[in-house]
Amino acid sequence: MMTKFKNTPARKAGQIRGLVIEQHVSEWFRQHYSDEFEEADNYRQWTIPCAHDFKLNVRGKIHLIDVSGPHKDGTFGSYIQKPKDGVDYHIVTKAIGFASWDNVDYSQGFEMLGVVHKDNYTTELDIEKLQFTLSKFLTSIGLSPSNLD
Repeated sequence: MMTKFKNTPARKAGQIRGLVIEQHVSEWFRQHYSDEFEEADNYRQWTIPCAHDFKLNVRGKIHLIDVSGPHKDGTFGSYIQKPKDGVDYHIVTKAIGFASWDNVDYSQGFEMLGVVHKDNYTTELDIEKLQFTLSKFLTSIGLSPSNLD
């Protein structure tokens, strides 16, 4: 996700690494919920700021989804410059082979740890106490969790 608040070289490097996770999760939803999946407002226009990474249109209700990976130290949560508007849910995801941002084995795959509503997305998330499991999130917005592997 591109933000308009802070784009230092370190932030840009983090954005590039985050795109790997974002693309994996987006593609999973595109494959498993193709009728509901919609691209982000800035699809293929990544220099335009956009708080969400993709949308789910469930019976006419649009849910704006952000894919949230770990910070460079491995913790999860928002950051001060992250826009508060333009997102409904954050899907907390990690690369299974994550040791640190300079030591990630992406070939091991990814894990969607859970989902947090925008009102509960804080700077420090306890990943053991996320608001929704992926299954409960899908059910809460009207999708069947039967596509979970």
